Amino acid sequence: MMGNDAVMISPGDDQEKAVPMWLRPIASVKFHGPCDIHLSEKLDFYCRVCMIAVCKGCKKQHDLFEHEMIRVYKVGKDAFFKMKDLKSLWDISDIRPHAINENAVAFVHKRGDGIPRPYDLNSDVRCETCHFRLRSSGAKFCSVECKVEAVMKMNGSGSMKNEAKRKVETISEGSASVETISEGSASNVQSFWKRPRQ
Repeated sequence: MMGNDAVMISPGDDQEKAVPMWLRPIASVKFHGPCDIHLSEKLDFYCRVCMIAVCKGCKKQHDLFEHEMIRVYKVGKDAFFKMKDLKSLWDISDIRPHAINENAVAFVHKRGDGIPRPYDLNSDVRCETCHFRLRSSGAKFCSVECKVEAVMKMNGSGSMKNEAKRKVETISEGSASVETISEGSASNVQSFWKRPRQ
């Protein structure tokens, strides 16, 4: 059963309908830090109305105005939602679930650094956004942030690669030559970390 503002996602859906408004700023929200008002409390909740992280003390004020909250949990440095809390609000079927304390959870923030590594591209299934190894063929994304980012970037055909290629073409159209990035040319990119010593 889906919530009132939840929408099933298909490649042709408009991004405004595909990602609920309250979920869009999730990448910039920092959880489990100290609250600015209640210094002894940690930011363990996400207010869907205000789109901010709140502590237990602030949650009481938000509850007075009947704001909808989602509990955010923490393992190590990683924040996560319980899948059962998100399931009624948004389609999370292609986010890789993790098991923590016998609960299926979805990480909030990206797990990978976004850099595809040539030595391990063929090993397992990768997150479509940050290239984190998923180890699960049914999933496309490692976190809520990755799915939100992918859906927001997706064009009408459902292809994110075409969107990136089109952006490069439009930027360089003003110059004398038009360059596009093809999938094969990605291996020609030189990393600044591995350049030869002088």
